[in-house]
Amino acid sequence: MAGMARREEGQAAWYPDAKRLRTDDDEGGVFRWKKKEVEEQRAGLSRHDVERRDAARRAEAEREAERLRARRVQRENARREREEEEARRARQAESAVMADWVAKEDEFMLQQSKARAAIRVRDHRARPIDWLVMPLLDDTEYDDEVDVPLKEPTAYMDTLAPSELQELHADIQTFVRLDADRAAYWKDALIVCDDRCRRVRHQDQTHVDPSILADADALLADKSADELLELQTSIRSKMRSGEPLDVEYWDMMLRRIVVWRSVAKLRAVHEKTVQEKIAKRRHEQRCDAERHCAELAEQLDTPRKYDVVWDAAEMEPPGRPVHDLTPEERPLPMYTPASLRAKLREARRDVLIRSYIPRQQTEWHRSCQTADDFVRQEAARAMGVNEEAFHDDVRLTQQAHHGESKYRVRKPRYFNRVHTGYEWNRYNQVHYDAEHPPPKQVQGYKFHLFYPDLLDPMQAPTYRVLPDPEGPGDTVLLRFSAGPPYEDVAFRIVQREWDYSYKRGFRSSFDRGILQLHFNFKRFKYRK
Repeated sequence: MAGMARREEGQAAWYPDAKRLRTDDDEGGVFRWKKKEVEEQRAGLSRHDVERRDAARRAEAEREAERLRARRVQRENARREREEEEARRARQAESAVMADWVAKEDEFMLQQSKARAAIRVRDHRARPIDWLVMPLLDDTEYDDEVDVPLKEPTAYMDTLAPSELQELHADIQTFVRLDADRAAYWKDALIVCDDRCRRVRHQDQTHVDPSILADADALLADKSADELLELQTSIRSKMRSGEPLDVEYWDMMLRRIVVWRSVAKLRAVHEKTVQEKIAKRRHEQRCDAERHCAELAEQLDTPRKYDVVWDAAEMEPPGRPVHDLTPEERPLPMYTPASLRAKLREARRDVLIRSYIPRQQTEWHRSCQTADDFVRQEAARAMGVNEEAFHDDVRLTQQAHHGESKYRVRKPRYFNRVHTGYEWNRYNQVHYDAEHPPPKQVQGYKFHLFYPDLLDPMQAPTYRVLPDPEGPGDTVLLRFSAGPPYEDVAFRIVQREWDYSYKRGFRSSFDRGILQLHFNFKRFKYRK
């Protein structure tokens, strides 16, 4: 205890304020590391030195913290720049993909529009835009059956009604957006269509007399695109020269030149397409003619070859005596070898002098020659459970056809069937059941009309649905027309909406002289 007291006295002598600082700590004052201060006193450091050293350390720590903060900010900026660069690249890649998709979609829409135009022209239901699309199609984009119209498209525009011109204007704008490769062509078509629309609406932008405008159009109509460009250049030079001119007239001329230059360019494209089409058809016809000539020459050479072979003694068939013939062979004509050779040579000379050799008839023409054969074949087919024969034809007025004398005017033969069944509407569901079904109703028809002797077998018969003047009000007349030598024939059927779905049995065809029309009526689902 005495030693401890002496140490405390020595510490107090060296650092007289130690007791006071300890007292401050006990009283809740500023914390001081008293042991550390004692060691610094022993090391000979004054308080000023300690404070200066601590200040240097704090400054260094602050500088180090500032460097750390700067590096952290730098890392954050670098990370943010990397993320922004990655996002930018992702957006660019996505934009490229989207641009590719949009381009492919536009290309697909363009190809579909061209295909629809070719189909409508082939089916004889063309729209005004189709006559502008057809000159642009390649041979691979439409069938050989589709012909380019001989009428120039801009002349066709003059015959359109205002509503048709508006429709054509909208269709041309669609092609301007889709067909970038032919943008100049469609812009010319748009210029001409705008001019035709203004002319129909009587919205002339100038106050020039109509007779002067007509004279200007007559002057420009026959000029080519190059001539119109040269005339346009000369008029602009004249207007820039400062000479006294009728500015309104020459402005009108410049506007009309723009229109007629577009007309000339469209006309040139159409004429080029028509000439290419005509040249292709001529080439195909020349090739067909050469092929037929080769076939004809081969057919003509065949009898000569056979004649040489027949004259060969080793190929001559041996004769048979009369007593060796069977009873079935005795009525047949008999020839000597010399008379048979003379008969064959006569037949070959007859073939050689012919200008052409007719092709053999098809198996159908040899086997089915009359309408009775058609009727027997169709009647031999088994009927369905809900089918029965249908013969409710209507008498029509007598028709006169002008044909060859061997074709007498007559009604076509037919064999028709009607399909019946139950209709479970709400009333029938309440009043009937499966054991006591409701009355059967007509659900469809199958018409088979036979035209084996048409004067024009390439022209297919047609049918029309007409009002029934003598019916009870819920029937119509289905009239079939085929042309000479057949009269029109009509049948009274139920008036209901047809179902044109192939899956529901609809069929309309004409093949080998048989017109087939099968259809069912639309069915409506009833809730139980």
